[in-house]
Amino acid sequence: MQPLQNIRVLDLSRVLAGPYCTMVLGDLGAEVIKVEPPEGDETRGWGPPFAGGESAYYLCVNRNKRGIVVNLKTDEGREILRNLALQSDVLVENFRPGTLKKFGLDFETLHDLNPGLVYCSISGFGQTGSLRDKPGYDFMIQAMGGIMSVTGEPDGEPMKVGVAVADLFAGQNAVIAILAALQARTFTGKGQFIDIALFDSELGWLANVASNFLISGKNPKRYGNAHANIVPYQSFQASDGWLVVAVGNDKQFEAFCKVVEKPELANDERFSTNSARVQNREILIPMLKPIFMRRSVSDWLALIGEQFPCGSINDLGQVFAMPHVQEREMLVQMEHPTIGALPLVGSPLKMDGTPVSYQLPPPLMGQHTSEVLQNVLGFSEVKVKELAERGCVM
Repeated sequence: MQPLQNIRVLDLSRVLAGPYCTMVLGDLGAEVIKVEPPEGDETRGWGPPFAGGESAYYLCVNRNKRGIVVNLKTDEGREILRNLALQSDVLVENFRPGTLKKFGLDFETLHDLNPGLVYCSISGFGQTGSLRDKPGYDFMIQAMGGIMSVTGEPDGEPMKVGVAVADLFAGQNAVIAILAALQARTFTGKGQFIDIALFDSELGWLANVASNFLISGKNPKRYGNAHANIVPYQSFQASDGWLVVAVGNDKQFEAFCKVVEKPELANDERFSTNSARVQNREILIPMLKPIFMRRSVSDWLALIGEQFPCGSINDLGQVFAMPHVQEREMLVQMEHPTIGALPLVGSPLKMDGTPVSYQLPPPLMGQHTSEVLQNVLGFSEVKVKELAERGCVM
């Protein structure tokens, strides 16, 4: 049994935020029908690297879906999607606001036909507000939403986060909202409209950094790998590499001082409390840096042990070589029709009663069009071929 095994999701999204959302729903057992236009999800071409004709980018967020190709520019294509929406519990889309209304596939139209439909729209800036019509990709959202202003070295240029966090957090917010709407439907019998914006999601992700500004009125600085509110909480260079140390309270700082063989620092009034350490970081950190250079990363990790959080800074080769990754089932293999054994990052959702499963590899372009149209809408094989010949499906 899987928690969403009786839920059908019509996925009209592409690129990252929407596909990430629908992949999570698929991992939880939902039947996901991924709809692509004749030109395909653009991430299929976002490479190299490629495997079996598919980009690694596309492969990372499209498992557990059946893929169909429908041409929205044809009357028959629009009718197919309308009928699929009538047979679905959830619709996810990330077109520019207002686009699907032109095709009769907006929430109001479909809700009248299928009152139980949960309709989730993901966009750069949301369905309301002065910026609603502005296109938005993760990079510009990170810039406009403030995260780049606090990311990077103190004297360096503003820097984006290395992965598309606005996209991914928006996708995660979409999952949460969809699950909540499905739960609400059990009481009301009705679906609802969900408006998820990358911009809103990025602002929500600012957490304590935004709160620091709202309370103080002062724009936060960039601290590189250090922390605005906790010291020492940053990276240090050892004799053969880098590690991070995260000393979260005064008791941990006392243990830290013993490890670095400077126990007197714990009683120094400049460093005895976290607030004092934050105020005097320019004094404390230069004292600590040469100490860490005296030993290797592995030596420091062995010395520190479990006394306070610390870890080596790993590249991805080192990450996926960790036994813990295997033990946590965070690396999975799926059999793909053109790739063979396809390695993918596993789901972080661990549930003992209704665990996630990996049923379908990322679909080839239009791989399941005939299957879905015949099994869900009852089309004959002849009709599907006729639609394909007219360019309505592929």
